[in-house]
Amino acid sequence: MLTDARRIRAVIFDLDGTLVDTVPLHVKSWIETCKRLGLPMPAPEHVITLMGLKALDIARKLCGDENAEKGLQTKNEIYLSLLGGAKATNGAPELLGILKGRGFIVGVVTSSSRRVAVRALEVTGLDKYIDALVAGDEVTKGKPDPEPLMRILSMLGLGVRDVVVVGDSRYDVEMALNTGVEVVFFLGNYKDPRVISIKNLMDIVHYLGLG
Repeated sequence: MLTDARRIRAVIFDLDGTLVDTVPLHVKSWIETCKRLGLPMPAPEHVITLMGLKALDIARKLCGDENAEKGLQTKNEIYLSLLGGAKATNGAPELLGILKGRGFIVGVVTSSSRRVAVRALEVTGLDKYIDALVAGDEVTKGKPDPEPLMRILSMLGLGVRDVVVVGDSRYDVEMALNTGVEVVFFLGNYKDPRVISIKNLMDIVHYLGLG
């Protein structure tokens, strides 16, 4: 269980790879973007290591500073064309339904742009559960900087002790730890005693003391 689950009022989720199973679509989109721009095509494994950074920062790393804006625009167009078949992560709809039914606030902090993030939530049917969203194009500094998390806390009128963050990348974990917020790492084993690691989203029900 979390340090003091009784004080938790909100759960702040990462989006891609945590609530929606879209990482393969992002990877495919970035590789196709580099191909269209005549740039070296990165290995899928390399693109995956960048997931969690702001989309523009990924574009800079894969396309170069001079091609970053064009690269991001191209990538988003490709990604949106692929998004129709996206699905929620296993257990996500059930978990969000339980949280909302128990009176929890649900937020999303994502490195994707708002347009892309909103569409992913709509396609997967998760948009109805979300109370607040902070996207990568709405902050100056992205994950792992505290700015995105502090922004959503301000929007919701919450403090760092009122929330827990759930994410699937080290950038999610570092953002939470840099902000002083408890964090749950999804789909892995994070080697830090301050971090709870889970393999199933529904395990969060247990850590919040809900059953």
